[in-house]
Amino acid sequence: MKTLGSVILLIFTFIFLSSHTPDDGYDNLKVRVLTEKPEVCNYKGLFLKKGLVKGAVNNAQVEVLVFLQQYNGHWMKKYYHRNGSGEIAMNMGDCRFTGNYHALAYYMTNKNSVTYKDIQHMHNKRGESPKFRVTKRLKEDDGNVKLMEGEVFTPNGETVDLTLFLEKKDGGWRKKHFTVYGSGIVKLDIIGDDLTGNYRSALNIKF
Repeated sequence: MKTLGSVILLIFTFIFLSSHTPDDGYDNLKVRVLTEKPEVCNYKGLFLKKGLVKGAVNNAQVEVLVFLQQYNGHWMKKYYHRNGSGEIAMNMGDCRFTGNYHALAYYMTNKNSVTYKDIQHMHNKRGESPKFRVTKRLKEDDGNVKLMEGEVFTPNGETVDLTLFLEKKDGGWRKKHFTVYGSGIVKLDIIGDDLTGNYRSALNIKF
């Protein structure tokens, strides 16, 4: 088996569609949520697997608040707790979730004042058009490129047709198509010794 090279160019930074934690008043406390598209929902909706709390003071009580967008336009909120940094088992999902969510972590001694209006404002700042980016791209020692995963953001959980244009070493391009239901992680699993790793993408809302 070939040894994977040293380049992991982008990996789950969750900038435009995952957890978001404001800095003001939260010190170094952060939370990251691991999610997937539930098979039982035909890969629509959203399933929260677990949360990873980082930067917490030892044994300090931490509350994690997750806002989840639903297809009816409403935002549902769910609370989780733990002491200090570490994992939180969430195990919650629903086919009615669009895949868009915001997760915030704060100490129990700090009163959380985030409102639904604040969350809607944060969400709207992401834009009104679907977006895509590759989040996990590997390059082997022999130059073989692997595009492993990507992320799609859709403002309201729209179903989109994603077309990837993959640059080849000979100057040509290869095309790959995906259908994505709402926001979330996309398994790409694209491998090629003829690829440079560069790509372009096109997203079209599927009506």
